[in-house]
Amino acid sequence: MTPGHREWRIGPHTLRFEPPDLLRIDFHGVLTLEDAPRMVEIYRELGRAVRLYVLGSMSEAEPLEPDVRHYLSEHIRSEWFEATVYFGARLVHKALIKGAVIAAQLDGSTQKEMEQSLAAIHFVATREEAEQLLLQLRARASDRVA
Repeated sequence: MTPGHREWRIGPHTLRFEPPDLLRIDFHGVLTLEDAPRMVEIYRELGRAVRLYVLGSMSEAEPLEPDVRHYLSEHIRSEWFEATVYFGARLVHKALIKGAVIAAQLDGSTQKEMEQSLAAIHFVATREEAEQLLLQLRARASDRVA
């Protein structure tokens, strides 16, 4: 069953689920180790119901601390996500996010699974580009299903 529209505040961050499968995240400042388990819990809850498309605003985010990166890479599962599009990310965000994805795949995943996980993460400059890319990703996914 697809979850209904919901919104969460985790520290300074806001997450909004829009049915059927879109999770919008506005990152502001630092994601702390204390807040990370709640974020993973939301991903897990939604991702078990539907494969998520995530649009993440990174323009006001701070880079993740090593302990938070480690926690996220240990607990987030790629099968919860269809695609993730970050916008407004700085180079450090891009490097840390891709590094966390690779670390998460070191649990015995195949090379192909790692490549698929990395291919599902996208970075663009603006919200408008993110929305446009989301439409393209949905169209590609629908073509694969048809």
